[in-house]
Amino acid sequence: MVVKIRARGLAVGSLFVAVGGLVFNSYVNKSTHTDQTFRPLVTEVPRPPSREDLLRRLGKPLKALGFKQRDVNQGKLSSSDAQSKFDLVVVGGGAVGTGTALDATLRGLNVLLVEKNDYASGTSSKSTKMAHGGVRYLEKAVFQLSKDQLDLVIESLHERASVLENAPHLAKALPICIPVYKWYQLPYFYAGCALYDLFAGSEGIRHSYVMTRNSTLHAHPQLDASGLVGGLVYYDGLFNDARMNVSLALTAEANGATVLNYMDVQQLLKDEEGKTKGIRVLDKDSGEEYLVGADAVIGAVGPYSDLLISMDKSENGMPEEEALSNPKMVVPSGGVHVILPEWYCAKDQGLLDSSTSDGRVMFFLPWQGKVLAGTTDVPLKKIPENPVATEQEISDILGELQRYVLFPVRREDVLSAWCGVRPLARDPTLVPEGQEVSSTQGLVRSHLIFEAPNGLITISGGKWTTYRRMAEDVTDYAIKHVPTLNRRFSTKLCSTRHHKLVGAEGYDPALFCRLAQKYNLTEELAKYLASNYGDRAPVICELFEKYPRFKAPIGLPTASGHTYTYDDFKYPFTLGELYYCLDYEQVRHPTDFLARRCRLAFLDANKALGAVDEVVDVMARRYGWSNSRKNEIRKETVEYIEQMGIVPNETPYGKL
Repeated sequence: MVVKIRARGLAVGSLFVAVGGLVFNSYVNKSTHTDQTFRPLVTEVPRPPSREDLLRRLGKPLKALGFKQRDVNQGKLSSSDAQSKFDLVVVGGGAVGTGTALDATLRGLNVLLVEKNDYASGTSSKSTKMAHGGVRYLEKAVFQLSKDQLDLVIESLHERASVLENAPHLAKALPICIPVYKWYQLPYFYAGCALYDLFAGSEGIRHSYVMTRNSTLHAHPQLDASGLVGGLVYYDGLFNDARMNVSLALTAEANGATVLNYMDVQQLLKDEEGKTKGIRVLDKDSGEEYLVGADAVIGAVGPYSDLLISMDKSENGMPEEEALSNPKMVVPSGGVHVILPEWYCAKDQGLLDSSTSDGRVMFFLPWQGKVLAGTTDVPLKKIPENPVATEQEISDILGELQRYVLFPVRREDVLSAWCGVRPLARDPTLVPEGQEVSSTQGLVRSHLIFEAPNGLITISGGKWTTYRRMAEDVTDYAIKHVPTLNRRFSTKLCSTRHHKLVGAEGYDPALFCRLAQKYNLTEELAKYLASNYGDRAPVICELFEKYPRFKAPIGLPTASGHTYTYDDFKYPFTLGELYYCLDYEQVRHPTDFLARRCRLAFLDANKALGAVDEVVDVMARRYGWSNSRKNEIRKETVEYIEQMGIVPNETPYGKL
């Protein structure tokens, strides 16, 4: 009798567990494909304001105002000299700056954003391309009992969902495998990934699962099978960082913001009380300067935060030359990534090295048809103008990969390499004079809002995934603490949580099929256009129809006697895409297109070098460059690309 009762209880318990497990897995493994009616293809979109139109919003240029050059050089200008007035000026066109411009614009503020170079030209184009919560932060949260680390993980997981929702053409879910070579690690890794899924809650992507040894080798045939036990798979987001950054800028512009690249802030303008209330900004294209007033100025310049803070601190608003040589707010750390051929990793599943020699994790991810590997973590004593990947860091990444891969990992397989500066932040008022940066360990990568003595508001730290929350927090802060903004906008709440970016509104997962069918495209080209331009891809396809030569790949060899091979056509980057970016995406320099719109320089630096002449020729005709200017820009472009893994770099302190 007792046996029957126990058997019945065991059966009921097993049924309960089975049903519960089925319900849980159905919940967390919910489909991300939603039923929808296809919208008509968008074949025309309104032209954005021209650069000339945007510059006119800044008022008369400085030369037309009669100021003596000596007074300008000495900073003898104030906010009362401003020729235009905005509610908010955002300095910095990275992820956080463009995100802030979008957030504030949607709340009704009149916003100006200025970027010294191109959008995403700094750290925001040089990330690991992951929208993630941070499994390594979760491990630290558990073992160090750190609430700050745990809060960062939970916040990042929720923001990951926003990235995937608001830019579905640029971001996707990616399974990542952790190879397991010791039996006791399997339950440890699974428990950690299960917690990761748990903290994601209803915004989880898929539930983690265990793969057998054979299944792991089937998915990753390049792995060394010696001692392999199996694999643990979890899910995170993968995205195109620079294109998303550009989309943020374009979305802010489409909603009324004035957004300008290649505008270098020379001075912070002060009012009669010495408070920061505007900027003197240089148009690097024309050499003209403009005086712009603002109720508030927000600095979102990442590694360059100390430079802007020094301008707020100085009486005349001019920068302190040594600010970047001894940063107090930013603890700079260089992170290197390399791009390898597609056969270094599975096409639909990444790898995570959980135990590198220096204790960090390292990712090997399928990205844009290649394999992205990284990252390193090297403390920097000063902020480089254009950081570059050193041979030592490239070697470190290849060495870690060799531990897992059967065949030799060769330096000549590196197609591109780059370095980004992580702006890990700290309160500059707590840093003793003369303190040197020696390590980045132990710093939480959450963000920090700092208001300088004269009113400049700086946002720094954080990571790409949390850009939207950082933008929300700093906009909230500005509205709360600037009286003129508080009176007008205190009731305006953030609306970016579910706001689609340019390209996302009419996007659907089958868009590439429709493009291939209507415009007679290859699957590769159709997928590329759909996944990088979303519902605006048909505009590029219409250019193919109108100008058949625009369908040609950029950088196609034209020398007589050249024998064409597949290698000449293997990248889906076309002349039509270049002309589209010139018309709609504020491309001002060849690297804007080659590095940050089509990403060719990041995927294959040598191929990008082969396309430089053609891109320069097209842009020279568009912008009327003189021969000397054309040659100067060509030289700059070649030097920039050569430092992306082609020319050996001994130090990370490269030059633009």
